Amino acid sequence: MKSTFYGIIFLISSPWLLHAQEIPDKEVDSINTVLLYINELNNKSEYGNAIALSKETLDYIEGSNKYELIGKAYNGLAFSYAELKDKDKAFEYSFKARDYFVKSKDTLSIVMIYNDIGVTYEDFNMIDEANLAFKQSLNFAEFTKPHRYHIYPSTNLGKNLIVYNKNYEKGLKYLYKAVYTSNALGLDEKTDHSYGEIYLSFGYAFHKLKRFEDSEIYFQKAIDLANTEKYLHSIEEIYSKRTKLYKEDENYKEALYMMDKYIEIKDSIIKLDNMSLTKDIEAKYKVKESEEKLSYLTKEKTIKEAQLSKSYNYNIALVLLSGLLLLTAYLITKRNRQLKQAKDIAEHLSSVKSDFYSEISHELRTPLYAVVELSSILLRENVDIKHQEYLESLKFSGNHLLALINNVLQLNKVESGKMRAEILNFDLKLLITNIIESLEYALRSSNNKIHLKYDDTIPNTIGGDSLKLSQVLINLISNAIKFTNNGNITVEMSLISNDNDLVRIHFNVVDDGAGIPEEKQSQVFEDFYQERSSKDQTHKGTGLGLSIVKRLVSVMGSNVLLKSEIDKGSSFSFSLDFNKIIASNKVSLELEEQLEKIKDCKFLIVDDNKINQLVTTKVLNNYNLKSAAVENGAKAIEQIKTENFDCILMDLHMPELDGYETTKLIRAFNKQITIIALTAASLEEVEDKVKNSEMDGFVLKPYFNKDLIATLSELVK
Repeated sequence: MKSTFYGIIFLISSPWLLHAQEIPDKEVDSINTVLLYINELNNKSEYGNAIALSKETLDYIEGSNKYELIGKAYNGLAFSYAELKDKDKAFEYSFKARDYFVKSKDTLSIVMIYNDIGVTYEDFNMIDEANLAFKQSLNFAEFTKPHRYHIYPSTNLGKNLIVYNKNYEKGLKYLYKAVYTSNALGLDEKTDHSYGEIYLSFGYAFHKLKRFEDSEIYFQKAIDLANTEKYLHSIEEIYSKRTKLYKEDENYKEALYMMDKYIEIKDSIIKLDNMSLTKDIEAKYKVKESEEKLSYLTKEKTIKEAQLSKSYNYNIALVLLSGLLLLTAYLITKRNRQLKQAKDIAEHLSSVKSDFYSEISHELRTPLYAVVELSSILLRENVDIKHQEYLESLKFSGNHLLALINNVLQLNKVESGKMRAEILNFDLKLLITNIIESLEYALRSSNNKIHLKYDDTIPNTIGGDSLKLSQVLINLISNAIKFTNNGNITVEMSLISNDNDLVRIHFNVVDDGAGIPEEKQSQVFEDFYQERSSKDQTHKGTGLGLSIVKRLVSVMGSNVLLKSEIDKGSSFSFSLDFNKIIASNKVSLELEEQLEKIKDCKFLIVDDNKINQLVTTKVLNNYNLKSAAVENGAKAIEQIKTENFDCILMDLHMPELDGYETTKLIRAFNKQITIIALTAASLEEVEDKVKNSEMDGFVLKPYFNKDLIATLSELVK
């Protein structure tokens, strides 16, 4: 076996092979054997040998197309330098490894390397950077089948959020995710070393959350596992953490008990270290049979001398290291300046990208608002019957394009890590009714019938992310319409539980259309996947609808389940928790009552887009509400000073003076008038800004007219 291994090393070291551009497949197994041996050297702390062998291997394979092998070699180098506390080289080789794994298009290796980069950041106490790397690892994990590599970033991120960021609830979610993945893979806690870290983190978090019974259970699990596997240093860490926790709680009795346990295990570790050292020394004395009779005192003296020598060597190393740190102080300072410049550039680029998506979001939604609303207005008027179909088609196309734009912009938020749940109070039955009405044309075109099965025990008003839920339901119902002709689509909403603070609701969208083959059901949630029907018809689209559904439902804390049979149809279901809203003594006003409340009010529309002015004016006119319109903030200020208005409908994106600046100037002389933002921007862009400004609220375009009137009746003073 040894001769075979050294033969491999000889091949790698041969000068005539150093510049090879292609590695024969038959040599790949040999190279993988070398890479495994490098890992073994690192685990034995033989970092010098590991580095030398890694560099020899790279001399042979770098320049070839074996990107995965090159990435593994660089990752071995990164590990060695991280253990040697050489931060610059550790990160240099880590990112080189990442780049080669990206070239190899091996997503699982990318998951692994981002986790390893996170661990390296953690070694150098760069916790925020470590957490970001673990999140990137988990993002890539979504594109692979479940694997044990998925457990490590979930465990590491959960532990950091709990210990360093004090975000116990969020940390627990990642730990549960790690346990779920491990259970799904059928891994045993005795074979998977992550369980010890998971149990310890659970115990720590539950103690901080005052869930002491749960904390005790998981601390005990951690200790039992450590005892079974003889992880003495893990037991030491458990008792150390528990001592600190009880001391923080001022529970000095338990703290003292845990301190005793800690000292006991610490003593055991020291004794074992001494025993190991004693055995090494005794082995030297057994060279000759006569030396077995040496006295205990001689051995004890030798042990002490060895321990003193070890301490002396450590002190010399510490002095040399201190000198090296002093010598490199200038270089580190210079490097930090370079890193700060790079960070500033990266933050600037991120800001530019964010501004671009904000601007493109507004520029795309603004004309769509005009298309959708003008077509709706014309349909309500007495139009020629032969033009009605054209207008319905125009309105459907506008809504379809809006859904497509929302999907693309949502995908960018997912990739940038900015997607988050937005909690609003809303009427679920009204929400689904409006969605079904907006899809009426598509239903007629495909000759489908839609059925709503709504559980009337669901509370009238609930709290949750209504915008993301709307996008999920629109995508699922649109998908059902696309794959169903002359059929039926059923939307089911049923109450699962109704506790003190939460209600859990089950959603199910069922069709009797073409169905999805079993072998393709795992692919339909992938980005840009296109399904073909069994009748040789291609259902065109972006391939983003179901992908976005999966991501949105995941952000809201659930999973989408798919059941389907060929020619029998499909069902997509999920369950979500919503806040239970205590019913107010105020009875919600019907549309007529809302209009009665604001019938004498006068509105000023401020919008630089003439078409948007026309649309908003027409909507208000249809409800017999008086209004005037101006195209910029300066004219709005002049108009308010000379004429009385009850409410301003303010566009936010305007040249010269935007909506926020205009509001600030108006509030300088008029505190009473109601100002409502009427904008095509996304909720994430405007919500916090509007709250922090002196505006009274906002309405997002395109909107349902009933929602606009409800907001006006609620906010206008």
